[in-house]
Amino acid sequence: MRDSKRRVFRRRLTVWLLGFSALGGGGFAAQQTPSGAPQSPPSSQDAYRTAQDLAQKKHYAEAARWYRIAADEGNTPAQVALGHLYADGQGVQQDFAASLHWYRKAAEQGNPEAQNNVGFFYINGMGVAQDFAEAMRWLRKAADQGNEVAERNIAMLYLNGLGVPADRAAAIKWFRKAAAGGDQDSKEALRMLGTS
Repeated sequence: MRDSKRRVFRRRLTVWLLGFSALGGGGFAAQQTPSGAPQSPPSSQDAYRTAQDLAQKKHYAEAARWYRIAADEGNTPAQVALGHLYADGQGVQQDFAASLHWYRKAAEQGNPEAQNNVGFFYINGMGVAQDFAEAMRWLRKAADQGNEVAERNIAMLYLNGLGVPADRAAAIKWFRKAAAGGDQDSKEALRMLGTS
């Protein structure tokens, strides 16, 4: 009895899979070019460009799908973009842990924007327990690459004594670095602190 049920199940599954494939149900059969040769999946750069085009048109859900394809292949700009979508809840449900996951993947590959964002998430306890020392570690990596936002964030940690002893001179030094790179908020902070 069991053996006949298995045969019926396998037959139904085979029919379903064949029908799914025949209807263009992707994943079960290789796509074919007009010449009949199998079509290769899009490169991570092609997937990233497609996602960028979709995001510019505000088709965020579809952009997220294409960013994911590129991000899974290690494309750091796609990983950062996917982190933004999860942080903002655009095209995907807002999820700080998922956002941090994608930022961290890009940060580990040396992307300074992602490194700053990982530090920011640690400062604010977004998707992770608040940890100023870990925040400083990531911010320093970004600042070492000239990321002005990371330099400003480091200045704020020193100014407020978060994870480091409060140090106005160190804060001013970091604000000056960021301002020299063009960060307007740091220029404003220096003005408010009575320095320039």
